[in-house]
Amino acid sequence: MTSAARGWDALTEADQRIDRHDPARRTLNPDASRARSLQEVHARALQAAGCEAHGELGLALAEGLSALAHAQLDNFPENLFWDFDYLAAAVVREATRVAETATETAAAELVRARFLKIVRLHELYGRQTPIRFRYVHDFTYGYDWAKWVGRGGPARARVGPFEAPFLEHMERRGGELLELIAADDETYPALKDRRPRNPFGFSREPGPEALLHGELARRGQLPIAAWRVDAEPDPAPDYTAIRADRALALGLAIT
Repeated sequence: MTSAARGWDALTEADQRIDRHDPARRTLNPDASRARSLQEVHARALQAAGCEAHGELGLALAEGLSALAHAQLDNFPENLFWDFDYLAAAVVREATRVAETATETAAAELVRARFLKIVRLHELYGRQTPIRFRYVHDFTYGYDWAKWVGRGGPARARVGPFEAPFLEHMERRGGELLELIAADDETYPALKDRRPRNPFGFSREPGPEALLHGELARRGQLPIAAWRVDAEPDPAPDYTAIRADRALALGLAIT
């Protein structure tokens, strides 16, 4: 079996696992009822960058998407949405810029390293550590990135949502959260049972989560339209306030 065939088999296996876990494979795309398969995401990301599907870069992307899907299933099994399109396309675009001045091997190595970092963040923030967030939505749809950009200088605005400087911040922030939890911080206390953590002022139970973010997607008020390979994330709006206001309007505030 060729390496390309192994990569395609890994995508197929990951797609099958997602469909067994969540047959609806939901999306926040207001114009679709189902998120694209990993195989479709893979093809679209490479096509958008003008890359061959079965080259070294294509294999690296197949391996990365497969690992990401398994990480989401293992660490965020209650996650509601499966939009990987922008994430895949953004990593591939960055890798092709490397390939312009280096080699396809270097580009493939960047893809592998980037997905490995993202997988490790899933492991850090998910149900297997004391952080224990329920969803990875705030990462995939750009809330964490927009907040980070808003708290920094102009240089941060030039950093994409899945580029190394931001991912390194997320890793550091995860370590900080673990320290706060160990100290039983007021905002991030040690959890007394196995329920997921919710530091927000609105409900993040599955029904309210789907309602709120579906409404924000229809209004064009998500930091990243993650179902689009050509999304143009804009960190300027205060998405934290926009989301909190919409949650209040929908009656989802926690009193």
